[in-house]
Amino acid sequence: MLSWIFSFWSPSLSRDVAVEQDSKPIVHEPPRHRSLEFLRDLVELGGGGAWPPIATYEKSWPPVLQPYHWVSRIMEPLLPIEEPSLDCARNRDIIDSFRARMRFELAQRINTTEVEQALEEWETHDPRSFQSAWLGFFACISFLRHAYRWGTIPIVSAAQSEVSVVFPPELELPWRALQRHFGISSPSGCLTSICYSNLTTGADKVQYSATIGMSDLHRSTEFSNTKFVIDIESMMLPVYTLFAEAIAYMDAENPDAARDALHTANDLLRTTLKFFFNTMVERTLSPKVWMAYVQGFQGWALDNTDGSSGAQTLIFRTLDSFLGIKPWPTFEQERLHVPESQRNWLNCLRTYDIRYVAKNRDYVHVTAELDSLVKQLRLWRMGHMRRMQVYESVHRPERKTMTAGISVVDAPNEEQMILRLKTELGKRLAQTI
Repeated sequence: MLSWIFSFWSPSLSRDVAVEQDSKPIVHEPPRHRSLEFLRDLVELGGGGAWPPIATYEKSWPPVLQPYHWVSRIMEPLLPIEEPSLDCARNRDIIDSFRARMRFELAQRINTTEVEQALEEWETHDPRSFQSAWLGFFACISFLRHAYRWGTIPIVSAAQSEVSVVFPPELELPWRALQRHFGISSPSGCLTSICYSNLTTGADKVQYSATIGMSDLHRSTEFSNTKFVIDIESMMLPVYTLFAEAIAYMDAENPDAARDALHTANDLLRTTLKFFFNTMVERTLSPKVWMAYVQGFQGWALDNTDGSSGAQTLIFRTLDSFLGIKPWPTFEQERLHVPESQRNWLNCLRTYDIRYVAKNRDYVHVTAELDSLVKQLRLWRMGHMRRMQVYESVHRPERKTMTAGISVVDAPNEEQMILRLKTELGKRLAQTI
């Protein structure tokens, strides 16, 4: 086995995922292969030496960048409110006041000339040495940009109606550096910055929060949403490893070893998807709170760009890529939001096309295991279509119908929006064959 990968998947880094994973061990030693190298880069270059990523925060950043952390701490409790107004003029005043306060705090605390110099120097260092710090800074600046974009949480139609927003130079300058570093082009945060990189090392709280000052239900829902996404990735790292190994075995013309790797991957995936559905329930993630204080904040809806979305999760993009299923969102949207190290891993899987290779070589036992993976993914998508309706159908009169990943939906009410979403998910299910 590749101990250098599994060494990163340890109890201390798995965020205390309490699951049983009964699978027979693989006894074959996989040959070296480019698929394993891309997975190594995902861990080392993309995750700061771990997957899911391990982020570090203000104390690990260059000193002139640390004030961004303290601006976040000042703005956090000013962002959420319990009952949003339905008066658009009143909401406009709230948004403008919040943005003015953030501009003031940024101008008082941030020296853009020094920030530019520090970022230029930081970019010259080996990313393997500083990636965890970059990830934490990514989370901080993403929070500030989303907070500035919305001005109040829950989000309101006055903000949704904006087609563009001029961000302070103190937020534009570091964002350009972050775009270069992570190889993304979106003006918004993404799942990597808003979720993967936004949980403290002890996994006890969200680092940058949209629910400061709210009830325990608000705080626990935001925390559970973030930890849930991270826990899934912790559980999937061994599966990603088995996928890479299966490709290596196929290239070595060892179909028995590839079959065994995929058989174990099927067992582990089954446990992971069960965990998914057991966690996405009302007692863990309150639909009303999730819709207002998580989904809304993670959206964007500016300049024809969407925000963070579950469609950006590596688990499902990996499954689609490995199984030769057309990606959604599209390749163009993937380049917006998905960091380069993740895209390289996905494109490696797509390029190899293991299902085509197995069928072409008549490896029937390998094909059977791959078909089992497809069946699991289809069953998940059918179940998710039903589960999604509970969360997306919550009535929020202060805002237009919206999802984080599709932004404003052209629908007059939640019922019509759900019909639109079901249609899109139905297309996705039809492609999962």
